[in-house]
Amino acid sequence: MINALYNLGLNALRNAQVSLANTSNNVANADTSGYQRTETNYSSSSSITIYGLTVGTGAEVTSIESQWDKFVEAQYLDASADLNRENAALEYLSQLDSLFYQDEDDGLAVSLDDFWASWSELAADPTSTSAREALLGDAESLAYSLSTLSSELETTVESIDSEIQSQVDEANDLIDQIAAANQYIAANPDDNQAISERGELVRELNALIGVDVIEQENGQITILTEEGYNLVDGNTSHHLVYSEARVTESLTRDSSYEGELQYSGDSSEEFLLEFVSSGQDGTAQFKVSLDGGATWLTGDDGNTLLYTADGSANSVTIEGVEISFNGTGEHAVGDRYTIMPKSGLYWEKGDGSLVNITPLINESGVNMDGRTSGGSLAGLFMARDDVVVPALDELDDLAESLIWEVNSLHSQGAGLEAHSAIVGSYSVDDQTAALSNCGLTFGGMIQAGTLELVVYDTDGAVSTTADIAVDPSESLDDLVADINTACGGELTASVDGEGRLVLSAATGQSFEIAGDSSSLLAALGLNTFFDGADAGDISVCSYAAGDTSHINSGVVGDDGLVTSGSNSTASSIAELAEQEVTIGTGSSAASGTYGEYVGALVSFVGASASSAESKAGYAETSAQYYYNQQASASEVNVDEELVNLTKYQQSYQAAAKMIEVTRTMMDTLLDMV
Repeated sequence: MINALYNLGLNALRNAQVSLANTSNNVANADTSGYQRTETNYSSSSSITIYGLTVGTGAEVTSIESQWDKFVEAQYLDASADLNRENAALEYLSQLDSLFYQDEDDGLAVSLDDFWASWSELAADPTSTSAREALLGDAESLAYSLSTLSSELETTVESIDSEIQSQVDEANDLIDQIAAANQYIAANPDDNQAISERGELVRELNALIGVDVIEQENGQITILTEEGYNLVDGNTSHHLVYSEARVTESLTRDSSYEGELQYSGDSSEEFLLEFVSSGQDGTAQFKVSLDGGATWLTGDDGNTLLYTADGSANSVTIEGVEISFNGTGEHAVGDRYTIMPKSGLYWEKGDGSLVNITPLINESGVNMDGRTSGGSLAGLFMARDDVVVPALDELDDLAESLIWEVNSLHSQGAGLEAHSAIVGSYSVDDQTAALSNCGLTFGGMIQAGTLELVVYDTDGAVSTTADIAVDPSESLDDLVADINTACGGELTASVDGEGRLVLSAATGQSFEIAGDSSSLLAALGLNTFFDGADAGDISVCSYAAGDTSHINSGVVGDDGLVTSGSNSTASSIAELAEQEVTIGTGSSAASGTYGEYVGALVSFVGASASSAESKAGYAETSAQYYYNQQASASEVNVDEELVNLTKYQQSYQAAAKMIEVTRTMMDTLLDMV
């Protein structure tokens, strides 16, 4: 009996020591981020029978467990992944919103309005030098606004790409650390500190790419993305890969095709091509989806668009991306190609092959299955591909349309002085190739028509008129020959070393453009107002900027002369402000005035930023709720731990007293012997 009392007291003493040590550790880690509070668990020892009575023999510490609610943690991880996604997107969308900010005195819309107003003022007084200077200043301000916005957007894209790469590297490092922690914990399942540290690593990984956690019986965990891709399984890890633009093919068993798909151009879209008929290049038809096959591009009639393509000469351009095929054999129905004309996120399989998990949203705004949708990585991709790059594309479409429409009118007009020589601003890649396919930026806009030229003698009287038939299938060399033949040496045409058309009058003579129904001059950049092809390189032509008398306000009359005060060209350009134009191509094409287009672009950016802010606010509320729920169970409350210290101290003292009393009883018993 005495021995039983000794053992009972000794166990109680040890239990109190363990609990005191555990509580002290909790207090010491009260400010440690991610620390999980632990508690000692007890179980009663077996009983013994004395004098026919059953007596307990105390208790033993069976485990020290973290106070961690796995259900609440799963809810927190989901909410936290959403919060980090929205915050990552919001950071860049807020910057974008500031870039497009408009007020009464500043912004792209103001610059555009000033530009149109200056053309109206020139139309009111075509001979005014001050009106021409004012127009030049407003045109340069508009070009600067467009190019500055373009530069800022491109810088934003570069920043996002850099941050994505950094976060992918960080995620892979965390994946490896969790796999290593799994291996350690399997060998040391009672190391709560290691378990706590692993939990913090999981939270950090979840902030980057939303994850699901599956607990294993051996204490290890399996980490999956929210879409089910395995990142950590025991001590095995699967990395993420941030890859440049690529093409992936998936051919059916019936396919005999051997070759490759080739493309050129950039886009924020992802293209899925699926063949709907079999055949060789140029005969087999395919359809195209921009949302992973959920929907397919359709025409105005609502029917699915079907395409064919073979070599570059018979390529097809879809949403700004030129696609061609170069191979032998035949495609079969069901053959598929995925074109990623942008960098994307991939999951690396065990065999080293890559699975595309780049975030993708369908036309209804719903995340596509199998694509990353949580964490800051998803937010960065969504900001880049759904807002920043589309905004840049729309800005380029605006500038491209503005350049073309103004140049089309300006190239057929006349200024205050006739030309002695003019040089095109757009170059051809091959002066022997068809005008429609010679490398001109706007070559596709050239149509069959007539170019009308008027040559003046040294006294300014009409000397020669020439009507040049323009055929888009003919080459620039053919055009040069036609002009030289028609003008008999009074006006000569040539191609300079940079592939630009040059028109030069004979010594002492001059010339004007009387008309151009083919749009040839606008495509070549002759007698035009703007240079460039998009928002990134738009500028006022040096010819007009260097001498404002060459800003065209009038036109050549039926008599071959330019009437003083002629304002037809200036008026026509000013009227563009109120005309409905089609800006962009494909599914992104929009019809309306330039002012309406700018307003829609600004609204799109503002609405995107506002939406991200609202979603971030909701996600923060949800994440904070689950964080607090978890914290109430797992975080250290120093006041509670102080109470526990007192309790375990008293338990220790009581156990010591038990041993002291037992020893006294033993001494008394020995004295009786």
